[in-house]
Amino acid sequence: MQPHPGSITPLLADQDASSIDIKEINRVLFGEEGQQQQGEESQQEGVFVELKREQIQELTKHAKSSSKKSLSSEDEPFNLRNQKPIYSNKFGKLYEITPEKNPQLKDLDVFLSSVDMKEGSLLLPHYNSKAMVILVINEGKANIELVGLREQEQQQQEQQEEMLEVQRYRAKVSKHDVFVIPAAYPVAINATSNLNFFAFGINAENNQRNFLAGEKDNVISEIPTEVLDLAFPAPGEKVEKLIEKQTGSHFVDAQPEEQQREEDRKGKKGPLSSILDTLY
Repeated sequence: MQPHPGSITPLLADQDASSIDIKEINRVLFGEEGQQQQGEESQQEGVFVELKREQIQELTKHAKSSSKKSLSSEDEPFNLRNQKPIYSNKFGKLYEITPEKNPQLKDLDVFLSSVDMKEGSLLLPHYNSKAMVILVINEGKANIELVGLREQEQQQQEQQEEMLEVQRYRAKVSKHDVFVIPAAYPVAINATSNLNFFAFGINAENNQRNFLAGEKDNVISEIPTEVLDLAFPAPGEKVEKLIEKQTGSHFVDAQPEEQQREEDRKGKKGPLSSILDTLY
C-alpha cells in the first residue's frame, strides 16, 4: 500500500511497528480511516482542512503574533516629528532624538534629526563634538559651507614637518544629495529654497552640538577676550562685536531683502561668509 501524501508513515518506517500504531496516528492527525475503507477518497483529502468563515473569525480573534509578545514599548517604532522640536522659530525647525532618549538608538550609537528650513534661512555655524553627521536632502536646495583642517607636508631644514591649514569647503546640494560632516568641523547651511533634510549622527552618545554664532547656546560668548585673540585670526574684540550683533538663535534670516540689495550693490559678502571669515 502506498503511503498517503499527508501521512507520517515514511517518517516512522524505521521505528518498531509493535510500539507505534501508525494507522491510529494517521487517523487522529489526518482524519484517515485506512486505504481499504476510503479508497480513492482518502487520496484527495490529505492534511488540508476546509474552515468555515465563522471558524476563521473566531481563530483570528484569539491569535497573537509571537514576535509581538516580546516587543516592549521601548522597541516599538516612533515618529520623530511627533515630538516637540528642540530648535524652532519662524525660519526653521529641528527635530531630534538621541541615544540617551531611545534604547534602540543607544544600541546603534546614532542620533536622528529632521530639519525644515524656509527659503532664505540660515542654520547658524555649529559643530558636533563627537558625532560624524550624514545629511540626506529630502526636498529643496541649499548651500553648505564647512571649515576643516587640511594637513600639509613640507621640507624644512632637511626635516619633514606637518603643517595644519584651515580649509574652507563649499557645496550646493539638492534633492537626494548626501553630505558628510566630520566630527568637530564647523558647518553652516543656507536654504536657497524651502528645505527639508534628515541626518544620521554616528558615534552619537554624549555628543554635544556647539553653536559658534547666535544669541543662545553660543560657546564663543563664554570665552574671555584674551583667549579669543589667540584662538581666532580676527582680534578678540571683533569676534565679541560679531557675537553681540546676533539677535537670533539656531535659525536666522540669512539675508534680509534690503540688506541683500545693499550688499549686492556694494559687492559685500553675506552673513554666512562674514561669520566664518571672522572666526577662521
